[in-house]
Amino acid sequence: MQKTIEKITDLSIYKMLSDNIRLRIMKLLMERERNVSDIINAFSIDQPLISHKLRELRENGLVVSYRSGRNIIYKISSESLINIIKITENTGNKLDKTCNCAECIE
Repeated sequence: MQKTIEKITDLSIYKMLSDNIRLRIMKLLMERERNVSDIINAFSIDQPLISHKLRELRENGLVVSYRSGRNIIYKISSESLINIIKITENTGNKLDKTCNCAECIE
């Protein structure tokens, strides 16, 4: 069952984006819609794992897919998700730059 953007909770968004591969797929899709082959070629990961991650993103409402001829095209389901990714990324970058803990200073 595919969720709509209205039914996605903040927790599920961040849970989906906490996985490095899913996050990298989302960043790739922020550039433009892509077919499965384009996504697979952008990674050095086996096709079944990419397909599994795309299914998780689709089932949780973060991406949508449609058929175009023989290709399945994926795109981010909502512009608001792009904004969430950008804001989260910018916040993380600011935290990286301002951290003064002993671990980061070394």
